[in-house]
Amino acid sequence: MKYRVNVLLATYNGVRHLREQLQSIKAQTLQVARISVRDDGSMDGSDLLVQEESEDCPDVRRLQGPRLGAANSFFTLLDNCGDEYDYFAFADQDDVWLPDKIERAVLSLSRDGIEEPAMYCSRVEYVDESLGHIGYSQIPKKVDFTNALVENVAIGCTVVLNRSARNLLRGRFPQKTIMHDWWCYLVVSALGKVVFDERPGVKYRQHSGNVVGGTSSRIELFRRGITRFARRSPRVLLSDQAIEFHRCFGDSITPQKKRILDRFLTVRGNLWARLCYNATMDVWRQSWIDTATLRTMILMGRV
Repeated sequence: MKYRVNVLLATYNGVRHLREQLQSIKAQTLQVARISVRDDGSMDGSDLLVQEESEDCPDVRRLQGPRLGAANSFFTLLDNCGDEYDYFAFADQDDVWLPDKIERAVLSLSRDGIEEPAMYCSRVEYVDESLGHIGYSQIPKKVDFTNALVENVAIGCTVVLNRSARNLLRGRFPQKTIMHDWWCYLVVSALGKVVFDERPGVKYRQHSGNVVGGTSSRIELFRRGITRFARRSPRVLLSDQAIEFHRCFGDSITPQKKRILDRFLTVRGNLWARLCYNATMDVWRQSWIDTATLRTMILMGRV
């Protein structure tokens, strides 16, 4: 069976590495049917490069619009990329895909059919600006809803959604979320299936312009976690995202997951409520030290 894959690429001032990324997408062993690109108001010629590519290659489609930010730019792509495709793959502007990335994702997702919402994500190889090896992302112990409420293991540039997952997400986009990939992980883990591939599929370029950078160092991950939690006014709290998930999908999840969600939202309560939740917490993060940090921040009312 021939599957039709639409790659969703959001750009913003990424002209320096964009052509190399587009070439790696076009060179996939399972040829993609469409590359949908939305520029978010670049001022460095990114949109002009995409226009040139679309004139040379009819499989590249440009979407234009106002500045939305990374998450909403991807949601807009997901909403407007066409209904005739079987799989939808997120792509960042500055990475390089390994040749079999899409083929492996489709193979993994197609094993269980297309009726159940399903999402693929994978490990990445961290590289420098010249694609020199730095390290690899962590392999999660497992992926599930109780993890997705408080941690994201789905790196956006590795995410591939089947049509059912796209339709599920498309119907109820959030008004407030931390990041598009985290929202997808949260929703699909609650209402479908998440597949994690331990083999890297992307050379994830690290540079000063990354919206969200990565690291293989556990010490650096811990430092970033502390910094994120300690911000005086984080833009979106974990509980903000959970409230939005409750609004969008609270009536669709199982009673057990609804109880887990409702209990987690008690972190918005007073100190006694937070103490009670900490004593019998359902949610967890991939490392014990991150989970311990989470417990501390819940007690401080920072979640």
